[in-house]
Amino acid sequence: MKFEKRIRALEARFLGDPVILYFADGSTREICGRGDYLLDLLAGACGGADLSPSQAEQLELIRESVAAQEPGGGHMIELLRIVPGQAEERSSLAPVRG
Repeated sequence: MKFEKRIRALEARFLGDPVILYFADGSTREICGRGDYLLDLLAGACGGADLSPSQAEQLELIRESVAAQEPGGGHMIELLRIVPGQAEERSSLAPVRG
């Protein structure tokens, strides 16, 4: 039982750790959430799901950032940065001529 309690404490600490975003002007911002919040942002950004206002704000901050430090050395922020936004998607679509 003691081992299970230690694992739960570790998971709780890991899941609550913030992501630090770095911006071109030298400023930093922290974003955080519970569970798979970055994965939920990625799914929403890719699938066109309705994001809550706070999720949309976090996604915009991520897209504006130039680097990030994630808990455990993850790379979800890099994936979120390369997913185009809705306005970018519309402007990059061009008819294909054969």
